Amino acid sequence: MINSAHHFARTACLYADRVVIPDPFSFTIEATHEEIFLSLEVLKVLKPLLEAGIIVFGPEAYVACGNCLKAANEAKKQVASKLWHQFTHADPNLFRYKDGRRWRIAFGSPLLAEQRISFPAKREAIAATRPNTLLTGKSAMSLVRQYREALQSHFAFCAHSVVFGSIFGRNCNATVVTDTPEEAVGYRLLDHRNVGVTLPDWSMLRTVPLPALQSLTASQAMQVREEAEKALPAFRAKLQLDLMSLTDFSDEAEEKRAREIAAELRLAARDLQGQLASISLPSLRRREKLFAGIAFAIEIVALGSRNPAAIYAASGMFTTAMIAAHKIHSDHREKHEVLIHQPAYVLLTAERIHETSG
Repeated sequence: MINSAHHFARTACLYADRVVIPDPFSFTIEATHEEIFLSLEVLKVLKPLLEAGIIVFGPEAYVACGNCLKAANEAKKQVASKLWHQFTHADPNLFRYKDGRRWRIAFGSPLLAEQRISFPAKREAIAATRPNTLLTGKSAMSLVRQYREALQSHFAFCAHSVVFGSIFGRNCNATVVTDTPEEAVGYRLLDHRNVGVTLPDWSMLRTVPLPALQSLTASQAMQVREEAEKALPAFRAKLQLDLMSLTDFSDEAEEKRAREIAAELRLAARDLQGQLASISLPSLRRREKLFAGIAFAIEIVALGSRNPAAIYAASGMFTTAMIAAHKIHSDHREKHEVLIHQPAYVLLTAERIHETSG
């Protein structure tokens, strides 16, 4: 979950100018102490972004008319039912493990990627399993049926989060993101898209696999926002155009285009790096000093000759040299300003910050 929080920071918080999330403590829910403490740990990771106003809490509730509420409840039922169907038809597995003094059963499937759903182990489950041994096939399905009510309750809660998140996003005029694979599948189902449970990298959907961005922590993501602020609008516009406007909604099409964009950005970053190096400020200052030094030397020589014509000519050369130096400086600054607005500048900044921190 902590890794998901960092992933959330380096994707949603870079792709969006402001991120609105529900207040996790506004509603009374049946949560264990462990889940509450985990929520606090996630908020601790996101604290720098919260303090900077990049992440904000949305309204505690929404108001809906009777018809809207009826439609929302119907959508929840459909999403929950489809999540349960996808889970049971995706070769679920489970294993028993000890948490302190008590046994628990952890359910998994390709639908959940690396995450698992855990419940206290019943006597029948303890008798049917071995500690820390993965159970699959018909034996696993037998226990899935025994835990049917608990699993369906979990998926119903996910469906509620998906539908609530969709309404929440609409009311805030914002793009909705999630950090759990089952909710990601729920949004796809709500959008009438294929689930694609065979895709292992579910969290990479509609994003770009750039190593520099994937390695950032939440605080580093905020640093990238600050230092590449001028390039972020173009960076986001490129992602919006290239990823969000896909007409082919298959996982393969999304992954293929994402990797193409990644390759394009990496090439653009290397080209941009070369252009920035050619107009680096140290070399620019050296040129300015050279021009100023030559012009100053010419002026001294002319004044030493005490020849009015020579002094006049030297003054003209001095003025011309200083104007040329100023023009070079101005041209370089203009070019530098254009370059730091390029989408690839975000990638260069992320690489530099990651290398410096490493």
